[in-house]
Amino acid sequence: MKKLLAASLLALAPTISLAGGHAGLSGVGTGITMNVETMQGTSGALVMQTTQDVWMWDNPPEGFSAATAVTCNQFIALGTTSQPIGGALVCRIVDPDGDVFLNTGAFQADGTVRLTVVAATGKWAAYIGANWIGKTETQIGDNASVYSFEPTN
Repeated sequence: MKKLLAASLLALAPTISLAGGHAGLSGVGTGITMNVETMQGTSGALVMQTTQDVWMWDNPPEGFSAATAVTCNQFIALGTTSQPIGGALVCRIVDPDGDVFLNTGAFQADGTVRLTVVAATGKWAAYIGANWIGKTETQIGDNASVYSFEPTN
């Protein structure tokens, strides 16, 4: 069950990991699962997965790094089977310049994740309210993935 649960999570969760930008600020990311915690209920389960990610930006604006280290926590709800019934995430950055970036996301019915920047400072501040759609491109075993993200506004 634990391996099936991990596989289910990894099918959706990595799509969650990346947010990032207004028109043109898209890219790809990699996610490595560092920790998985499960809370088992009688009619379902809640899973928290922590990943260490790298976001590689397509054509970053001047003053932005080409890649950013990110930590994400995904929260996945499961029903009576190991199939996810919903989920949310939070990703956070403190970049080399000391600027911060915090986004939240929610799983979508089509398997993607919709991400929104909810707080940011410095160069990231202009991106508060920006949205992206993230999608898993390649699943690498039970603990890693490659994904893409595209701005929606």
